[in-house]
Amino acid sequence: MPDQPIRKRRPLGYVGMLGLCAGLGLFVGLASALIDAFGGPATDALQTGLLTLAMGVVVWICVLWWRRADEAVREAHKWAWYWGGSAGVMVVILALGLVSWDVIELAPTAFSGEPEDLIMTGVGLTLGAQLTGYLIAWAAWWLRHR
Repeated sequence: MPDQPIRKRRPLGYVGMLGLCAGLGLFVGLASALIDAFGGPATDALQTGLLTLAMGVVVWICVLWWRRADEAVREAHKWAWYWGGSAGVMVVILALGLVSWDVIELAPTAFSGEPEDLIMTGVGLTLGAQLTGYLIAWAAWWLRHR
């Protein structure tokens, strides 16, 4: 009988980690809604603290997952983030050019004139484009390496 490598048993796989993060997101959303309803004058401080704590927990979960990931998984994610995220940034730069040349309009529909609205639109557009590029590149990497 040939020797076979011993597989490490993972308490939570990729889907488990995604579920854990989704559960954390649901908890933070519910807690934020409760803070909105009952926080009073400390609402902003409580929500900022909650978000900061949640982001720290998510980073900790990601570090645990990354340490347990094998080389192929790590390479797929690094490659996808580099190429897909970079392509997403190029899309945002193109959109910025089109907006500055008055070819398209990206201001939010319910724009109140506050700078926060424009900042959130830019952040959302950038992260959305990067995530879309990442997901496409990640799928392409795995399809190419099957």
